[in-house]
Amino acid sequence: MKNARVKQDAPFASKSSVFFERYAHAENENVQLRLVAGLAGLLFVIVMTAFVYSATRPQAVYYVPGAVSAGLAYPDLVPLSSVRSFALAWLTGWLNYTPETIEGVYARSLKFMSPALLSQVRGRSTEELEKVRRDRLSSVFMLAGEPEVEAGKGGFKVTVDGKRGIYMGKEELSFEPARYVVNILQVPATEDNPYALSVTDIRKEEVSNEGE
Repeated sequence: MKNARVKQDAPFASKSSVFFERYAHAENENVQLRLVAGLAGLLFVIVMTAFVYSATRPQAVYYVPGAVSAGLAYPDLVPLSSVRSFALAWLTGWLNYTPETIEGVYARSLKFMSPALLSQVRGRSTEELEKVRRDRLSSVFMLAGEPEVEAGKGGFKVTVDGKRGIYMGKEELSFEPARYVVNILQVPATEDNPYALSVTDIRKEEVSNEGE
């Protein structure tokens, strides 16, 4: 009798309750699938947006003061035209001064010199500045022809031809052809030197006066 009572007290699972349990389970799985699909769609949109932005974003444009022409700059790539423009801007700035502007010329030019060249120039700069101010000396350099650029393992060599005049007050002391060779090295860009180029040496070469 006890066994029979136990069997009668056992819960009875109807077909309707089984159906609702399976339906609820299926709905739960559908909700999870929709959530996963929504997250996957959102991730796809984010990735595609980032890809389109990266592909359509314009390249940065850098300008070199005194540059003959503008151009694009890419990491670790220095076109010869940029080297030519840099050398020409630096050299004309270095060779054109008056007693009133000589200090500013030195200050601007020194920022683009290598440490070795900087130490040489600073060793005699005080004496030269004093001579320019005392004797009222002025320098004028005019370009003659397109500078030539040679690339090598040690950097770049830029040859610049022109004419240079030296004046004492209003008196012309000399005005003659001049050739300068500027050696340039590629260096890491800094806040003071964003062009990533540095002058390592400058020298004047003899030029024949034939044909003048």
